[in-house]
Amino acid sequence: MSVQTALPASATTRRARAGRIIEASAKGGLIGTVVALAAWLLAGALTGTIWVVLVIASVAAAAVLIWRGSVPTWIWLGLAGAWAVVLLERAIVQENGGVWVAIAGWLGVVIAARRAGISRWALPLLAYPLISVVIVLLAGQDLDDPWGSSWLWILAVLGPVVGARTLVRPSEAKKSASP
Repeated sequence: MSVQTALPASATTRRARAGRIIEASAKGGLIGTVVALAAWLLAGALTGTIWVVLVIASVAAAAVLIWRGSVPTWIWLGLAGAWAVVLLERAIVQENGGVWVAIAGWLGVVIAARRAGISRWALPLLAYPLISVVIVLLAGQDLDDPWGSSWLWILAVLGPVVGARTLVRPSEAKKSASP
């Protein structure tokens, strides 16, 4: 007699429904994480290319200034604006890449759980990353870069979902042991 046959039918149904929701949440979180990671890498590559172009343009403007004695003001304003955008992107996006990717992963978990039909009473459980935020704050660490890496937030978002998935799904060893 296996463990599953000893359980009432309603428990098996609830467990199957929970497993379906958790499986969808895990897939949604993974999709959100991968898409955000690809966007982060693309933004970094684009910014790197723009950085090289701005260095060349700045050197060219300085050469024209030395050669002719003046450069139109709009060129300096354009260069200053472009440099500001590149530096802001570096400070906001590249320095906090793990945070942005984790937020996208968490949104993927929430959207997938909602689409899979999570119960209304269980919706507050989707705020589980706040536990990690509290732990980081209590440890006196920086929220943007806890313990030296913003990429730890991805583990804080996807880890509990993978753990719940492992708990709900019966392991292969239990399946092969039951008759």
